[in-house]
Amino acid sequence: MPRQAAAAVTFAANGSTRELLKPPDDLDQLERAEFVSLVVGAPPSHFLPSDLPLLAAYAKAVVAERVAAGELAAAYVIEDKPSPWLPIWQAKVRALTTLARMLSLSPGGRVPSKSPKDAESVSYYTRMSLLEGRRDDERERN
Repeated sequence: MPRQAAAAVTFAANGSTRELLKPPDDLDQLERAEFVSLVVGAPPSHFLPSDLPLLAAYAKAVVAERVAAGELAAAYVIEDKPSPWLPIWQAKVRALTTLARMLSLSPGGRVPSKSPKDAESVSYYTRMSLLEGRRDDERERN
């Protein structure tokens, strides 16, 4: 495959070179709509192509949770027992919270974190003393 010239790279309206992720073919219409609203609602640099399976699972879990919630609303108790939809709904809510954390969809995930390059760097001498297994502060005490 020949290299693509830098001038041939397409840019989004916001200046980003990242293309929006497309929904996988195995999603139905409701799941596809959830997937698209999730991808479009996030900044272009938020999701990577490697997030595609997690995004698809999240869209499926949202639709399944809504179905289970609707069934629970229709009949919460059946013959003096909780509806069989209750454990399904609970499992989908648990899956949603886990996937939301993994995809940084919660409000805490939208707060920019300190990048590794902003962290304090360790000096060369400190790094070498750690590699050699010696401590400079012990030598200063003697």
